[in-house]
Amino acid sequence: MGKPNIPRPRWPGRLSRRLFLQRAGWLGGAGLAATVLSGCGGGGSSGAAAGRVPVSDDPDTGGDAAQVFPHGVASGDPLQDRVMLWTHVLPAASNAGESIAVTWDLALDPDMRMPVAAGNTVARAERDFTVKVDVTGLQPGTTYYYRFTARNRQSVTGRTRTLPAGATDRLRMAVVSCASLPHGFFNAYGRIAQRADLDLVVHLGDYLYEYPGRGVSEAENPDEYGDGRAIGRAPEPPHEIITLDDYRTRHACYKLDPDLQALHRQHPMICVWDDHESTNDSYIDGAQNHNPERGEGDWPSRKARAIQAYYEWLPIRQTPGADEARIYRQFALGDLVDLFMLDTRLLAREQPGEPALAVPGLPAGAFTDSGDIARPRDLLGPAQADWLDTGLTGSQARWKLLGQQVMFGQLKVLGAANALNLQNPGGQGGAFLNPDQWDGYPRAREQVWRIIRGGQPAPAVAVDNVVVLTGDIHTSWAMDLTEDPNNLVAYNPLTGTGALGVEFVTPSVTSPGLDELSGVGEPTLMTQNPHMKYINLSEHGYMLLDITPERIQTEWWFVDRLDAPDDGETLAAVAVTQSGSRHVVVGGQASAPAADPPALAP
Repeated sequence: MGKPNIPRPRWPGRLSRRLFLQRAGWLGGAGLAATVLSGCGGGGSSGAAAGRVPVSDDPDTGGDAAQVFPHGVASGDPLQDRVMLWTHVLPAASNAGESIAVTWDLALDPDMRMPVAAGNTVARAERDFTVKVDVTGLQPGTTYYYRFTARNRQSVTGRTRTLPAGATDRLRMAVVSCASLPHGFFNAYGRIAQRADLDLVVHLGDYLYEYPGRGVSEAENPDEYGDGRAIGRAPEPPHEIITLDDYRTRHACYKLDPDLQALHRQHPMICVWDDHESTNDSYIDGAQNHNPERGEGDWPSRKARAIQAYYEWLPIRQTPGADEARIYRQFALGDLVDLFMLDTRLLAREQPGEPALAVPGLPAGAFTDSGDIARPRDLLGPAQADWLDTGLTGSQARWKLLGQQVMFGQLKVLGAANALNLQNPGGQGGAFLNPDQWDGYPRAREQVWRIIRGGQPAPAVAVDNVVVLTGDIHTSWAMDLTEDPNNLVAYNPLTGTGALGVEFVTPSVTSPGLDELSGVGEPTLMTQNPHMKYINLSEHGYMLLDITPERIQTEWWFVDRLDAPDDGETLAAVAVTQSGSRHVVVGGQASAPAADPPALAP
């Protein structure tokens, strides 16, 4: 979700943040103020010292770890017996085009005095001198510490954890998305890094942004997405990223952020891309922010370059036997959680449909489930949908979590029961705001409803305790999931009867929210969308999930500021769904941290 940095032809159905506000009728003619906040590029427009660190002229004689490992260490895709370890080795000028020998060590203690495993690998130029090691033969539910050695220097020590096996009585995880470097400091990452009792971090996409981050003010150019020069957070390279080297440089730039490094150093991450890891509002064969006529080349090549850099620079395991475009995968967290990470962006998503240009009596741009929107249109694709069907219906875990990119529940500007959809009888009723989310793909959403129902009509529920975790929209939401939220016969908003699951949407780490709607849009949205139980349109931070067999408690933690490094955070809201209820209840206190968590990495 975002806005292009230069004027471009807009695909039908494109919904920028500005257009979202205009459609809802809550934004007048005045331009949004550009958020000028701070990173890699300092106040300048370019420079090798910022962003991608150049080759080093230092001899290989020992010294500071940052001279060889400036981007820190990371771990990810934990399983019950293995985990991926990651780092990047800075080559010396004398061997910038050659391979570099790397060793790694894994231990049970932060001082590395209780070794478990060790090995050798190589950092190669063709993978941008990144290193990924899939360490196997580990014990489930166990915390490990690791480090790398290359060029006679040792990296910092990282901390990771395998997934539990068998009976599991509690899990705690943080959920994040949408971290725009020019829009502020990654204080949310820093607060997550300090939580020693987390089992893992789930990142739902927009790990980075493709825009220059140093353009003219939004008042002069409303398509510019942030200018980070004022406080040194203008990313490298100093232009929109298009080439493989561009994407690699942007990843390297983000990885220099100390709070992002701290998060990766302390917790394993399970991640998935959204659109900005390639470019804004991307889909299988194009993107809103891709234009071959402006010298950006063909879309398949650009998408492939973005995917290659993503796999190089993130601690993610490639699915065996699959090409790199397949990122959907499943994780078993004991008998408590099955986590399904979906791809609703690059694999099979078709170009969004063209919504109705006018709905009588509603703000311009509101659309109904009719015309081009109503036709069948892929979001998951047949292979991923079959995989999800098999995984959900076969799951024996108490909770089934779907980690995915765009809001699943209906977001209406005018609520109406499905039976009142006179333009498309049998379709979704009412008028919607955003065709870039599942509302723009109603037939694809019905496919998921059928999976949850096991192919049976209402009120059957074959797969219980489905919880959708969502990013992308830069705001915070909690809602029941129901096929007909405005039909009191089909769904009771007070008890959740008729719901098929629940959805929790994480705020952005820094990316702009919908501040202009705060205090105005929230009551209106709650009135038209009775399945929604909590909305915050302006704050930034992360979600904390505390999971037991009896319930999932979701907490929204908001950071105090973005314009400077800061340790402050506030618990803003708590929402709970009880096992078997398929219903969100808002209210409560923060969950207690786990007792005696393993020590953080030094």
